[in-house]
Amino acid sequence: MQFFNLRRLAVLVVMLSGASAVLAADIELAKNITVPAGWRGEQIPLPPSFAREMQFKGIEEARFSPGMFQEKSNSFFAYFFVFKLDPGTELTQKNIERELLTYYQGLASTIFKSRKKEIDTSGFTCKLTKATPVDPQKIYPQGLIEYAAKVNWTEPFVTQKPQTLNLIIQTWTDKTTGTGYLFACVSPQDMKANIWQSMRNIRDNFYRNLSRHTEK
Repeated sequence: MQFFNLRRLAVLVVMLSGASAVLAADIELAKNITVPAGWRGEQIPLPPSFAREMQFKGIEEARFSPGMFQEKSNSFFAYFFVFKLDPGTELTQKNIERELLTYYQGLASTIFKSRKKEIDTSGFTCKLTKATPVDPQKIYPQGLIEYAAKVNWTEPFVTQKPQTLNLIIQTWTDKTTGTGYLFACVSPQDMKANIWQSMRNIRDNFYRNLSRHTEK
């Protein structure tokens, strides 16, 4: 697994400063994630240092496409993340909208502040719409719920311009442990773009790996 070169993108230190606080036992989540060459990522605790107002508690595993911070790339700002949340977390549509909005507002504010710039996040929005999961391989966790979502915000890392992110969000709760999970694929690209199939393939492998480890 490859990780971000913080020398090339030092501003991410602010985002990832809490990573060392994650318990070693949570490394198990990362073992279920396999990505193609060039994808990089990190694990951070929830709530993250850049969005302390979030109510979700747990860990986040994120993986970023090779073109994540390249404006001209067809995978610009394409990435996915998995939240593993404390037992009892209520993964309702309203709660997810609130938490993701807080997440993106905090991220933008922190990055702009690190560059000594101001940003008004009051106009940011996050809207989820219930979707029908399509699972021909029968690999989705029991009770999985899917949403299509849009986040309107200001992209802080490269363009510092308004951006609309499309998200495919899947949530479920482990019936044995009560642990909540949220898997989100993210990109500003149209839903027919190739990057979405790439992320679906990664997500499918995650579900297969998770199932195998759960059965042991």
